[in-house]
Amino acid sequence: MVPILVLVVLTPGVRGAFTSSTTTKPTRRLFGGLFAAAGGMKELPSDVVQYSQVPKTPGSCFTADKIPRGLLQDHTTKAGTWGVIRVTTGTLEYTIQEPTQSVHKITAESKPGIIEPQVKHHVKALTDDLQFVVEFYRAPGTGPVDEKREGL
Repeated sequence: MVPILVLVVLTPGVRGAFTSSTTTKPTRRLFGGLFAAAGGMKELPSDVVQYSQVPKTPGSCFTADKIPRGLLQDHTTKAGTWGVIRVTTGTLEYTIQEPTQSVHKITAESKPGIIEPQVKHHVKALTDDLQFVVEFYRAPGTGPVDEKREGL
């Protein structure tokens, strides 16, 4: 029998290996999801401004049974466009496909999901009570916004 040493580093403000809702594909394969990688999502830049939100109707949300098909499949935002996924109820799985796959469980209590410009991603409902919106942001002076979204 060979002894194995496991080192767990806890960083203030970062969820630990046993409580994080983030996993990465290589980590999941090696450890069966027991040890989850911290991070995987960038921070929203401080100089961006919100220009849109979907669904567009004030007070409405996407629900588990009413997520547009385009959000369930891999897609990207345009150059310079950032997104924020805000869950108000339930749990949503947010998968970032690039540069390596990382999977995040987003809830009302967790940090929101950050969508980087031009990075492939998709979402999936994990609970029936899911409600969420997606906010879109751009840096000032980056040009007009002319994004057409299927079913949004």
